[in-house]
Amino acid sequence: MKRFLVLIPLLLAVIGMLALVSLVHADGGPLLVEYPVPGSPLHVSVEAPGRLWLTLPDQNWIARLIVTSTADYAVVTYTIPTADSQPYDLKYAAGFVWFTEFQGNKIGRLDPGTGEVAEFAIPTSDSGPTGIDVLTGNPVTVWFTERTGNALGRLVVTSTTDWSLAEFPLSHSNAQPEDLYIQGADSIWFTAPGISRIGNLRPSIWPGSTAFTTFSTGGGSQPWAITVDSDGYPWFTERAGDRIGQFFPQTIADILWYTLPLSPNDPYDVAVAFGWVWFTEAEGNRVGQLRPRPTLIRQFGLPENASPRGLAVDADGCVWIALSGRNRMAAWCSPYFRYVYLPLVLRNYQ
Repeated sequence: MKRFLVLIPLLLAVIGMLALVSLVHADGGPLLVEYPVPGSPLHVSVEAPGRLWLTLPDQNWIARLIVTSTADYAVVTYTIPTADSQPYDLKYAAGFVWFTEFQGNKIGRLDPGTGEVAEFAIPTSDSGPTGIDVLTGNPVTVWFTERTGNALGRLVVTSTTDWSLAEFPLSHSNAQPEDLYIQGADSIWFTAPGISRIGNLRPSIWPGSTAFTTFSTGGGSQPWAITVDSDGYPWFTERAGDRIGQFFPQTIADILWYTLPLSPNDPYDVAVAFGWVWFTEAEGNRVGQLRPRPTLIRQFGLPENASPRGLAVDADGCVWIALSGRNRMAAWCSPYFRYVYLPLVLRNYQ
């Protein structure tokens, strides 16, 4: 018996298979551009294309990254008045940067114009504030989660001397709420990894038995980051199951799961923009995009030990990623992937 190996040259491979290469743009430039920052970034919020805000917990700083070009960028840092406050999550809204202080047990507001930081104390001691979102207006309403306080918090601010703070305790003990998203003034979605649930709060009927509604994501699951798409459906990462969930209220199935093809991954943060669901993989060292229908999942390998955490998408479609393991921010812009032709290998057995 003879065995023959036939190699079709590269020039003929245009009729063969396509392979995915995640190294350079079609024009030869890099698909991923990194910008050094003076610490390990955790979460990121977009002010405008090329203008980012991020938390640096270990340095007790809020940082601003301004990118003019890949060779022209600047980083400005702002020290939080409370020592060792560990800024966790943040949101740029209506000219201010709002952030949670995980150890400082406060909500902070940074004025970029003056550099002044105002702080608002949370009544429950050691509440461990984590996720944050902002509803702009007059007054401004800030919602946040209290991981160890087992509650959601609402801060209403007219000025630094005219404000109020209320807390909404969860009925489930040890829920450990992590992240939240304001769908509207009377609809706050949140994750509760401690009890393997996502939930919704309707403040207008508080207190009341239906103010909080929670939904199981399965035993042992760990829902983490959450957002809501333009159709009103929540999307969330599920770290224990290496999957992304889409929740459909008032349906039989409730949750449609998208299991990530490559493992390990540990999906951490999530965002929805331009018809895609974007996510980071803390353990898998990747960032990815998911198109729901027809389903398409693509995962992009990051530099070694990148340890990606927070991400955000700007109006130009660039995905900004906090590479906590490399002390850098990364920009991942269209076309996101590059397809090249490779030789087609045929084996003929006789």
